[in-house]
Amino acid sequence: MKIRFFLGIVQHNRAVALAVRSFHVVLCEQLKQVTLLRECLKHLRYLEDLELELPHLMPSRWGRLLHDLQFRHLDLFWTNAPHMVIAAFLDYHVNVAFLSIEACGHTSMPCTLDGNRLPVLCDISGPFRCVSALVQNNPVSRVTAHQSPATQSIPAFILVSSLSTSTACLTVLELELSPTDFDVLECLAMNTPALTALKLIEVQAPTLVLFHCIHST
Repeated sequence: MKIRFFLGIVQHNRAVALAVRSFHVVLCEQLKQVTLLRECLKHLRYLEDLELELPHLMPSRWGRLLHDLQFRHLDLFWTNAPHMVIAAFLDYHVNVAFLSIEACGHTSMPCTLDGNRLPVLCDISGPFRCVSALVQNNPVSRVTAHQSPATQSIPAFILVSSLSTSTACLTVLELELSPTDFDVLECLAMNTPALTALKLIEVQAPTLVLFHCIHST
């Protein structure tokens, strides 16, 4: 459905606008209608799930798209937006429970999301360095963390140990590990005392998913 057509519907039919709970925009090409999409989002006040996958969109246009938008019931946010934009958006959406992000692009500096407080966040998906920053500060129980292609692969035991201050909350974990990760079970036993489900998968490629937990919404 074209964005302009959908905007016409929600502008002229308030019942439709207020009934929409889940809104997903996943594009293969760069969005050319940022203003129209923003107008659509402004009408969808009761959104619970929001997915925005907009490739090649400049940070300034992302900021213009999401600036000051507020969804009081938002529970799930899935996006490839720059982390500076996500951090500002989450300041108005502290009740997000499920969050999926892509790499921030930082290889030496802390992720922009470091320090964000989301008191009901239980499920986080994204690159390890970015996910780790959020897990440290929030009550996460399900983690999906993959290696970033821009950085060197991190051994599984280092990944688990780095989450040692928060892994007491982890209950479900799927871990892909290198054939050289010999002590991963001992590390998991020490750092994930609340774990109830575990799946270990041996992989060779350095950029494959390292942590994955499936949630149902």
